[in-house]
Order: sequence, then C-alpha cells, then structure tokens
Amino acid sequence: MYEMSVAENRAERPRSRRSNAPMRRCIVSGDTLPRERLIRFAVGPDNIVVPDLSERLPGRGLWLTGRHDIVAQACASGSFRRAARRSVTPLVGPNGEELADLVDAQLAQRCLDALGMARRAGKLVVGFDQVRAALKNMAVPEGSKGKSAILLTAEDAADDGRNKLKALADRVAESGAALTQLALFDAKTMGGAVGREQFVHALVETDTAGAQLCAAMLRLAVYRGLAAPVNAGGSDVVPSNVVDME
Repeated sequence: MYEMSVAENRAERPRSRRSNAPMRRCIVSGDTLPRERLIRFAVGPDNIVVPDLSERLPGRGLWLTGRHDIVAQACASGSFRRAARRSVTPLVGPNGEELADLVDAQLAQRCLDALGMARRAGKLVVGFDQVRAALKNMAVPEGSKGKSAILLTAEDAADDGRNKLKALADRVAESGAALTQLALFDAKTMGGAVGREQFVHALVETDTAGAQLCAAMLRLAVYRGLAAPVNAGGSDVVPSNVVDME
C-alpha cells in the first residue's frame, strides 16, 4: 500500500465557511468534530456494539474519530462500556475479525459501490492512454475555471505508468485543475467493482457520482492513516490535491 500525504495545494482554494453542521464528541479523544469526520456506533439489544455508517440505527450513538487506531483503542480501553454505561461487547466478525477491521471492510465496500455507480453513470475513464488524454484535456487555460477529478491508481501498478501519470497530474494541477490522487485497492479489486477483470488507472470527474466516490475514498484513506483529515466547515470536504503515492 502506498502511503499518502497531504500535498501543498497549487491552486487557490476556497476558504472554509462557518456551518451549522452537527458536531459530535469522540468518546476516546474527547474531541468535538464535524459528524462527517466521525463514525457512529450503536448498541444492539444483545449489547453488541456495531458500526452504523449510515447513521440510521436506533438508540444513542457512540461516536469515534474516523481512524482505525481510534476504533481499536476504543475496543481495548473499555471506552464503549463507559460511554454506554453498561456492559457491552464490540462486534467480532465470523472469522474473528476485530471491530476496527470490520469498519475498514465496510468503508472499502462503500468505495467500491461508489466506483461501480460512477461506471454505470458513464463517468469512469479507464486505461493508461485514455486517462492520460483525459488529464491533458483538464489543463486549464489562463482565466478559465478548472475542473475537478479523482485519479485512481492500483496499489500494484507498475512504477513507470504510475509515475508518468502522477507527473502529468501534478502539472495539470499547477494549471488550476483540482485533482485528488488515490491508491487504495489493487487492480483486481477495482476491476471487480466495475465488471472487469482488472484495471490499473482511472479518472473520474467529481460531479455528483464522482463527488460521492471521492468522499468515500477519502474517508477510507483517513481511516487507514494514509491522508490527513479535512475539516469541511461547511465547504468542500475534498482537497484539490491530496496524495503523493510514492
């Protein structure tokens, strides 16, 4: 897996706006954060703590900062028991998977579902040559407004192709386009999400379908510790240039 870090933004970004978005407190850190930066858990009638990514389960929510290490810490430290004020047990998967890993799997599935939706909407450009051409078309003429898109690269991509597209994406971003570069899945996993055997490189413009995909993938990247969290504050949750995939 390629480690990702927040890169310095090369294009002017909008300032965050004040928002009345709901805030919640993490039961481990005590930090009060926008809800989209946390994960809700609920206690079932059997006193089992389960993840509630859709935030629809009944009962009082137990909120955690959306990171794998925080969820693991909550399970190990008894934070769920103290917050629920009764004896509760974190959910364990059928093969002994811990709760933090089950959340990762659910977040990953949401990404793959959103990828399939982008494919069905005709928004997914796949293949090295096709992605390179699409990136070139995103270069912003002086005085024009730039487009935004996600550049997806398989974790097992060859260095040559990955580095060439990254260099091109960096140049396009310097012209004023907003590009988010992500590497979260291998080629076979990404291909399976769109009915292909595999694919290595893809580009999705961040309109409705693409924005949902980008938000889901950034949430997973933050959960895995591969990208810094973004404080939406009522503005876009997607940075215009996120990832160094090397």
